Amino acid sequence: MSSILLIIFMIVVVYSGAVKHDKWLPCTCDLMHLEKGGCPMVDILARDIVLIVYIFWLIITGILVFFMQAGFAFLESGQVRSKNATHVYMKICANIGLGSLVWWLFGYAIFSGNWNYCLLGVTDPGHVDKLNVYGHWFTMWGFCLVSCSIASGSISERFSFKAYLIYVVLYCGFMYPFFGWLAWSAGPLLQWGYVDYAGSVVVHFQGGLTALIAAMIIGPRMEKYARMSRKTWLFEFGRGECYTIPGHNVSQTMLGVFILCVCFYGFNVGSVLVGSLCEPTSAETARKMLNILVNDLPTTTINVTMSMAGGILGSMFGGWLVNKKPDPLTTGNGAIAGMVSICAGVGFAHPGFALVVGVISGGIIPLVVKSLDKIGIDDTVGTCGVHCTAGAIGGIATGIMGLIRPVYHGISCHIGVQALGFIICIAYSCVCAIIIFGGLKAIGLARVSEEDETMGLDISEHMTPTYPEFVSTGGMKGY
Repeated sequence: MSSILLIIFMIVVVYSGAVKHDKWLPCTCDLMHLEKGGCPMVDILARDIVLIVYIFWLIITGILVFFMQAGFAFLESGQVRSKNATHVYMKICANIGLGSLVWWLFGYAIFSGNWNYCLLGVTDPGHVDKLNVYGHWFTMWGFCLVSCSIASGSISERFSFKAYLIYVVLYCGFMYPFFGWLAWSAGPLLQWGYVDYAGSVVVHFQGGLTALIAAMIIGPRMEKYARMSRKTWLFEFGRGECYTIPGHNVSQTMLGVFILCVCFYGFNVGSVLVGSLCEPTSAETARKMLNILVNDLPTTTINVTMSMAGGILGSMFGGWLVNKKPDPLTTGNGAIAGMVSICAGVGFAHPGFALVVGVISGGIIPLVVKSLDKIGIDDTVGTCGVHCTAGAIGGIATGIMGLIRPVYHGISCHIGVQALGFIICIAYSCVCAIIIFGGLKAIGLARVSEEDETMGLDISEHMTPTYPEFVSTGGMKGY
């Protein structure tokens, strides 16, 4: 912490001195061989300091984004029954292990649109710009794992672990990277001016829609509805009376919520430099880099905070109105939904607008849960309302912000392009999710047997119960 404060102090000193002497000039000279008449030394010093901050920024925010896996683990495991908690932890481990492997092998190459980054340039590492390429790889790797984790919650307690491993490989290796290339790296959407500052659509809506399609294909848990109704060969819905299946640990779920809320500051605020400075060592002056920090950091931070507060208020009072009681699980999901919804426009929204978007995203969650239950879709942990619906609201809100403030800090946002990107994401995610989960279902690998589901996936899939004191040689107790 003291090192960071020292760096910030040095930046302030250099910045003040540069403004006083008016020596900010675009620096195109070799920083290691300063010649007479070249770039002012103050500009070079400031630029080097900012690049150091940039390195720390990538590492710290990347770690926060990665730590969201812990939040997902606690959030999901608390909302399932105790006989399935270990299975949740194993799925998170699969995200990290397999997801990282395929992202390194070819996922990032697809995402960046550069096949030289397969194996991350390991064949010739000396010619890789480690600051930009490695740093960008690390941060975007965390985003990919977050998007992949979303579907896990909607199909908990009945999805095979083997099938989940296949899903992770396909999602992290192909599905997510390709749409990321379309919208963020070098694809047509980016060239047309599509804006998704921190991933309401690219990360959350894509993952949430995948989760919704997966829940429709895999079908509800056995105890969720009075009977099952198979509408088509692909989708399964519950019919008759819908029963509530409570999770086993509310405090564990709320701990996951608070972890995710903290990590969302890395997710959103971390996008300030990642999204704005793709080539800081060769294309940006220190002055412009500092201006981005000074302008975007406060905006992003307060917008994340206000959207979180709005999500809490909307879900708390919305749940109170719909369910007649304020529900902690709905309220916790509302906090996350608010932060999800502001991702797309977090860098240029007004704090009041962020609050409104958060209230809408949180307030709609109880209605989404009721609607899915009525349709017969079993979303175990409420993933669709948190990520799919809130991500969609965030994408739409960005287009509305484009009408209010068409250009902000050089970012132009047009509602037509935003709508086109949103429609493309819907079509692409639906097709990919049907291929992945429909294919797994077709080969009989997607869902565990009724016997295994009744026993619990901790024992049937992993032989390691989270609560061994509930297990005896005579059978299962407390499950």
